[in-house]
Formats: sequence, structure tokens, C-alpha cells
Amino acid sequence: MDLYFFSGLGADKRVFQRLILPEFFTIHHIEWSPVNIEDSMEDYCRQLALQIDQSKPYILVGLSFGGVIAIQMSKFLKPLQTVIISSFCFKKELPRFYILLGKTKIYRLLPSRVLLKPSGFMFRLFGANDSAKKKMLISILEDTDPVFFRWAVKQLFTLENNFKPEPFLHIHGTADKIIPFNLQMGAIPVEGGEHLMVYGKAEQVSEILLQNLKRGGQR
Repeated sequence: MDLYFFSGLGADKRVFQRLILPEFFTIHHIEWSPVNIEDSMEDYCRQLALQIDQSKPYILVGLSFGGVIAIQMSKFLKPLQTVIISSFCFKKELPRFYILLGKTKIYRLLPSRVLLKPSGFMFRLFGANDSAKKKMLISILEDTDPVFFRWAVKQLFTLENNFKPEPFLHIHGTADKIIPFNLQMGAIPVEGGEHLMVYGKAEQVSEILLQNLKRGGQR
């Protein structure tokens, strides 16, 4: 069974390095392609879809912004299952403040230089509370393409989605500060999990994935 992993905004496969899954699953990591600021979400998703071998059964697994991408790709692909981690499906799952930012277009004023700069605030926001997580987050922020970041922020605050793929699996940390956990998500909770729990609580996330991933049409 092929698993295609989509990392978070600007991140790469390093965030998944602590996950432990059996050899039954073949792991593939989708690489973020260069983007033009005027690209639509659908155009970009179709570009990324070229990295997926659709001749065999496969599952899409998206982290944070990668979860948004995985859902959008499921509209025109036929994955056996779509999985999101530390992400969201519908706007109603987001804090009202985020929705306000989108409606008023204040998101345009968000300073990329500040948001992509490692700081104590960013460490707390992502739940990077030890040296390993801080090192990981610093490398992610430093490697993030500012153009991609601005494009992704625009997509997050302007995207209207009424589609939920089936079968669908959502895993979310109860202590996530970026996308706070709420019952409307219908997610499997990871107690105390923060936004980088796929790295910080990899054992728990791995166990949930192992118990809930489809296997050739069977759980």
C-alpha cells in the first residue's frame, strides 16, 4: 500500500521521520513544487498530483496545510483514504478570528519576515518545547520559500470548501495552538498534542494511523 505524505506549510519530510509504520506501507513524500502567486489551488494540486502513481491503491496523508492540499486533491483523485493531521476540513472548524482575517483580507498584512523568523513566540505557537523540536522548527522556517508562504496563506484564508472525502480520517492534538481542537472536527484526539505532534508525539500518532489506515479496502 502506497502512502503519500504532504508536509505542512514550507516543511518537508523531516517532520515525519519519527513515525513508525510497518513495511506493508510504502512511504512517498510529496515535494512542494515552485508556485506562482496567481496559481489557483486546483492548478497547483494537479501539478503535485503528477508525483502520484495512480495505477496502484494509495492513501493521501496531509499535515497542516498539507491536509488542506490532500482534501482538495481528493476531489479529482481516487485515494483509498484521505488522512489529515493537525489540519482542518471546513472553515467552521477554525477560530472566528481566522474567518475574520479572510473576510477582511487583513491576512495580506501578515509580515512574512516575522512569521518565518524563529522566536520564542513561534516556538510556543508550534509547541516546540524542547531542543529537538526547536531545531526542527528553525530548519523548517529557514527553508520556507517566502513566495510559497504568501501564496499558501492566501489560499488558507480565501478557500471555500464544502467537500469531505470518504473514507476520511482526522487526527488532531488537544493542545494545538495554531488550529485549536474542537469537537466539530470529528477528529481522533491526541491528548496534549500540539501542532508538531507528528514529530513530538510520533508514537501515539503512529499507533492511530496503524489502527485506522485502510489496507487494500480493509481496516
